Amino acid sequence: MSNHINSNNNEAPDKAVKQMPVLPKASWWLVLKNIFSMLQNPLDFMTDWAKEYGDVYDLNARFLKVHVFSNPDCIQEVLVRNKLDYAKSDHYKVLKESLGNGLLISEGAFWKKQRRIAQPAFHHKSMHNFVQTMVQSTQDCIDKIAAQSSLSIDKQLNSLSLDIVTKCLFGTTLAADVHQVQAAINTGNKFISTRARSIIKWPLWWPLPQNIRYKKARKFSDKLIFGIIEKRQLGTENHVDLLSMLMHSVDEETGTTMSSQQLRDECITLFVAGQETTATALTWAFYLLMKHPDKMQKLMLEIETVLGAKTPELSTLSALKYTQMVLEETMRLYPPAWVIARKVLRNTVLCGYPVEEKAQLILDVYSLHRHPDYWDRPDQFIPERFDEKLKKERHRYAYIPFGAGQRLCIGNNFALMEMKIALTMLLQKFQFSLVNPHQKLEPNPMVTLKPASSLILNIRPRMGLQYN
Repeated sequence: MSNHINSNNNEAPDKAVKQMPVLPKASWWLVLKNIFSMLQNPLDFMTDWAKEYGDVYDLNARFLKVHVFSNPDCIQEVLVRNKLDYAKSDHYKVLKESLGNGLLISEGAFWKKQRRIAQPAFHHKSMHNFVQTMVQSTQDCIDKIAAQSSLSIDKQLNSLSLDIVTKCLFGTTLAADVHQVQAAINTGNKFISTRARSIIKWPLWWPLPQNIRYKKARKFSDKLIFGIIEKRQLGTENHVDLLSMLMHSVDEETGTTMSSQQLRDECITLFVAGQETTATALTWAFYLLMKHPDKMQKLMLEIETVLGAKTPELSTLSALKYTQMVLEETMRLYPPAWVIARKVLRNTVLCGYPVEEKAQLILDVYSLHRHPDYWDRPDQFIPERFDEKLKKERHRYAYIPFGAGQRLCIGNNFALMEMKIALTMLLQKFQFSLVNPHQKLEPNPMVTLKPASSLILNIRPRMGLQYN
C-alpha cells in the first residue's frame, strides 16, 4: 500500500491539507510495547506497518513524535531539496561516543570543511593507488583458505576487509594482532547497536560489564590510531595511503589541515564503517549467489569473458557490469545502512504533511528498497534490474545504499571497487556451495544489516583458471 505522494517544495505550510496516517491509538502499555518491539525487531515492525499503512505514517507514540518514511519523494525532500530543515537525529550521539566527530557524524560548517579536505583522497585518480593493495590482500586470503574444505565465509570476508582497509588507510598491517583489532571493532559495534536500541542509556562511567568492555576496546583503538598518526607526523618517509592524503590535504578556502583529533575521528570512521559495510555486503552477495545458481552462472560467464585468469585492474573493473549489478541488487535487498534518522529543526511541510519542530524522522531504507511501487517482485534477487537503461527509468531516490545528496558516503566508490575485486578473485579460484542447502540467513539490524548467523560454505578449487 502506498500513499502515492508527489512532493511540492513550494507548498506553504498553511496550504498543507494532508493528514498523515497514524497507527491505532493504544493504551500507555501498548505504546511502550510498540516502542520496545520496534527497538528490538525494527525490520519486522516497520515492514508490517508499511504493508498496512503505506510508506508514510506516524508511530502514535504519544510522548514522542516519530514519523516513518519509505517514500522516495519524501526521502529526496529530506536529504536533498530541503536538507536545511533537518539535522542528524539525536540517535547519532551514540555513534559519536565511539567514532568522534568524523564525516559520518559531524554537521554544518565543520562537516563542510572536513568534507572539502577529505574529498581529494577519494577521487577516481586516487583510487588507482589502492587497486593493487586490494588484489594482494585478496590473494593472501586465497592462499590462506586454499587447503580448506569448508569455511565461515563471513569470518574470512571480515578478515579480508580488515586487511584491505588497514593497508589502504595506514599503508601497512597494524602492529597489533589482527584478532585484537577485529575484537575491538566487534565490541564497539555490538555496544553501539545495543545502546542505540536501549530506552535507558546508562552513563558510560557507570561500572556495567558492557561499559567496561567497550571503554577497554575504545582505549585500545585510540592508542593504536593516535600512535600511528604521531609516528607519521614525526617521520620523513613518503606514504601513499589514505592517512597520508588526509594529513597533507588542505582546505582551499581556509588553508587549514586536519588536527590530530580530526585525523583520529576520520580514521576510526573509515576504519570501522569501511570494514563493516563491505564485509557485510559481500557476505550477503555470497549467500544470494548460493541460492541462485543461474545468477552465479551468468556472473561466472562475465568473469571468464572479461578477466579470464587475469587479476582485476582498474581498467577492467568498469567492464564487470553484471558483477556491479549483483552487488547493487545485494545492497538493495540487504542495505548495510538500513535506516537513516533525522530530526526536524523547524515547523515545516514534508510532502504535503505538516511536521513539527523536534519530531524524529525515520527514513526506512529497508522498506524503500522493497517498495512494490518501484520494484517489480521486490523480494526476489534479480540483478538484471540494475541494467543502466532500467536504472534511468526508476525514481532516483528509490535506491540509496550509500545515502543521498551532499551526505552521500564519501567512500562509496572505494567500497564498490573493493567488493568487485574480492568477489571476482574468490570466484575465479574457488567453487562454493552451502553446507546446508536449506539454510536461510536472517538479517540482524545492528549498526549495519549483518547476517544473524554465520554462513558456512563448502569450498573446492575451480578447475581451469589459474592466475597469471
